[in-house]
Amino acid sequence: MDGRGSLDAVPPRRPGVPAEDLEAVLRLHVDRVHDAVRRLGVDAATAVDVVERSALALVEAVAQRPERVPDAVGWWVAEARRLSRGARAAAPDLPLGGGLLSSDEDQLVLAEALEELPEDERLALLVRDAYRLPVATVAAALGTDEAAAGQLVARARLRAVPLLDDEPAPPVPAHAGSLAALGRLGDSDRVAPADATARRHAKTCEACSAVVAAQSRVHLLLSGLAVVALPEAGRTAVLADAEARARAVLPAAAALELTEEEWEEWDDEPRLLPPLLAALGVVLAVVLGTGTGVLLSRGASAVLPASSGVLPAVPLPPVEVPAPLTVGTDLPPPPPVPEPRTTVFVLPPRTTPPAPPPTTAPPSASPSPSASATSSPGAAALVVDPASGPNGQVLTVRGSGWTPGGRVVLEYLDPAGRPTGSRTSAVVDDDGAFTAELVARNPAGIPGRHSVRASDGSRVRSAPYDATA
Repeated sequence: MDGRGSLDAVPPRRPGVPAEDLEAVLRLHVDRVHDAVRRLGVDAATAVDVVERSALALVEAVAQRPERVPDAVGWWVAEARRLSRGARAAAPDLPLGGGLLSSDEDQLVLAEALEELPEDERLALLVRDAYRLPVATVAAALGTDEAAAGQLVARARLRAVPLLDDEPAPPVPAHAGSLAALGRLGDSDRVAPADATARRHAKTCEACSAVVAAQSRVHLLLSGLAVVALPEAGRTAVLADAEARARAVLPAAAALELTEEEWEEWDDEPRLLPPLLAALGVVLAVVLGTGTGVLLSRGASAVLPASSGVLPAVPLPPVEVPAPLTVGTDLPPPPPVPEPRTTVFVLPPRTTPPAPPPTTAPPSASPSPSASATSSPGAAALVVDPASGPNGQVLTVRGSGWTPGGRVVLEYLDPAGRPTGSRTSAVVDDDGAFTAELVARNPAGIPGRHSVRASDGSRVRSAPYDATA
């Protein structure tokens, strides 16, 4: 099997952050950063300057020390907050959004409730609930870790309950443990496997259930907060300056793409980790077998301690694993997702029903339907399942009508049609079909209409995938 047939490798790009990726982040989040600055107490005129200065600082940080920017949006919010401290108005106007929302009574209640919260809690609720960004972004914005950020979000929601509903917040029971777990149960996202136990408990515990309900209500109310967008003239100027600087100091995406030879060299590197893991498993089995044999040879008097249930750990000699060739981006890697694996299987031959009696033309005048679907260049089809979901979703990609025995290369493209770096390949079976798994991972985390592109060198097909935030 050649390099393109590797099932456990996704070709990376050369080190570096493409200017296009950072430009997408700037465009997507500039209004949110402006909203955060306004709600931190900066007047409307000064807020534009703070957003522009912090955006330029983000570009320079990514260009010079990308390892210090684990979350671009969180870093941007933190920098805007730092610059805001010296530019806050003595009596700023209450930000309510624009147009009809400025006179919406609900917007007034939400804005006033946020004004009553301590600054850290206000910013945590803005980023997590109003802007619907992950806890990792909250942590980066506040300069803390994710565990502390999740705890702060949950505590801030309880503090906001009486400000929004004119009723006291439910007390947190002593047995609840981590408040952050109850806060995660109140999110509108799917419950993580690590929180399954907490969810089962909350369903049977009235006190914990009340805390989860309060978390959910505040989260949903703040998700309706109107974002105070930049004035159009200011928005155009801020983005123009920041994007021009990004193009000047960052490489273009095309310059970071690997050539065919570089991809083959990377993919042909020996993968030593699985054999080493197998060797460690053999060593561990020998140690456990030897220990058990010694105990059994001592007779009935040799009994394992009832409290442990396992043999003591035996230290193994250190194993040196050669560092794999790294050709990824300088930024820290995105959240871990399952490695893409291609599954190729052969379908049993289909049984074709007898052809009906000829009417006006003999049977040999036209090919059978199955032959047309397999050999016709225009019959190649591509289906992606699911058709929408979060960034990092593992997609099942199915093709039909392709050339039997050929190889199809699958790539995940961003909304602008640029490769994201997620890629795999599959071999077409005798019926012209293939099935593969591809990770819908965009390092920039941009939501919107992405696509999966399949190509066998002569034909190209695409199928859409809607990535949510």
